[in-house]
Amino acid sequence: MNHFLIKERERLGLQQKEVYEIINVGKSTYYRWENGAPIPSDKLAELASLGFDVAYVVTGKRKQASGPDVGAVCFTQENLKNAIGAFLLNTAELGLLNKSPDASVNALINMAIYSLCKEVGETFEEDTSPISSSKVK
Repeated sequence: MNHFLIKERERLGLQQKEVYEIINVGKSTYYRWENGAPIPSDKLAELASLGFDVAYVVTGKRKQASGPDVGAVCFTQENLKNAIGAFLLNTAELGLLNKSPDASVNALINMAIYSLCKEVGETFEEDTSPISSSKVK
């Protein structure tokens, strides 16, 4: 039995019928694959296009992620706003933040988020809602 094919299908939230109809094979052919029959390479490629980890299906070992995004953590602008706001408020409470009297915390947060967005090539959408100590942790 090809438990790896079954596990991948289940990981993707697909039913057997969905898979065999999309890759255009008969029901009995697909059932044979899930029972251990070899899967032709062209059909493995089609499974890959559906999101199947073909290396896992064939070998039982997950492919190792590599490249510059490995370990990358993604934050929304709201996450960033809250984190930077907490940092600024905590820094101010410790007396370590000296800002101009006419500079708002929101302006500092927006400037920081703008810089981060620019660094990763994203578009900055300014948030004009005020930051409050109740929104930050």
